[in-house]
Amino acid sequence: MKSTRKSLFIVGFALLFYACGTNSSSTSETLSPTEFAEQLKSSNEIILLDVRSPEEIEAGFIERAENLNYNDESFSGSLDNLDHSKKYFVYCASGKRSGKASELMKEKGFASVTTLEGGFNAWKANGLPVKTK
Repeated sequence: MKSTRKSLFIVGFALLFYACGTNSSSTSETLSPTEFAEQLKSSNEIILLDVRSPEEIEAGFIERAENLNYNDESFSGSLDNLDHSKKYFVYCASGKRSGKASELMKEKGFASVTTLEGGFNAWKANGLPVKTK
């Protein structure tokens, strides 16, 4: 009986360990505005997502950005339509929505998600280039 309990404990522990590590193939990080800009420049493979509202984008955005409004009710479904194997850089105004979007993307199995520390506000404060419509 003792051997059975020990075996069950080992199996249970192994399952817990496995469950905690199932997202280990996905990566998520936050970069400073200058690091974010440098990596964007270095690769055309990165997909840049601006998760701000269309009204916020009217005031400026980062070149190459595609807009997916985090506050839109279809946001989660829109993520499902993206290629989860690509590398995504995500930003909002201050970093709060992009942080939440990044977590959701990780939960959905995206391979690589990077957020902009301080968001678009920090990008502008660092004198980095801003596009307008």
